[in-house]
Amino acid sequence: MFVRRSLAFYRKGHEPITFCNPKEESERNLTLATKLHQKAEALRDEAEALKLELQNAKQEKLNKEVARVEAWIEHLLIKQTVDKNTELLYSVEEVMPLLRDGRFSQEQVQKMFDRICERGPPQSRSKCSPILALLVDAAGKLDELDREENPNKRWSGVVERKLRKKLFAMDWNIDLEAENKE
Repeated sequence: MFVRRSLAFYRKGHEPITFCNPKEESERNLTLATKLHQKAEALRDEAEALKLELQNAKQEKLNKEVARVEAWIEHLLIKQTVDKNTELLYSVEEVMPLLRDGRFSQEQVQKMFDRICERGPPQSRSKCSPILALLVDAAGKLDELDREENPNKRWSGVVERKLRKKLFAMDWNIDLEAENKE
């Protein structure tokens, strides 16, 4: 029996139509499928490596932000660290000018508030740590300044109220972020 390996028929205006031996065609499809599978595996590995790299970059950025906020807390609120569990704090009268002259925004104060809440025991209005109370009271003193007297134009004048509202919510286990999204 005579088997043609490849025949090409041409129709006017079309590509040639070729016929191959079925065994050759299945081998070619198998090789093509293997190559595509290998490419897919390589792409999956590359995607996984990029995902890990992205996660590491996000974690590194978060660590830098935490370190920056910790530095603000150390600069503004803590006069001296005696040991791991003992810190001497500034007074409200000393912190308020530092907040004002340092031109801290309400977002920065909010980040310090959140960081203090994260690193210590659960905070609330009734169980407020001294460092958190100092921050809230200093924000209140700065809120009392008239807008004209305060050189920090980024200060809205309602920071203490927002911080006390958060403390109240923590006291009653209310999730303010969930309510704000609704």
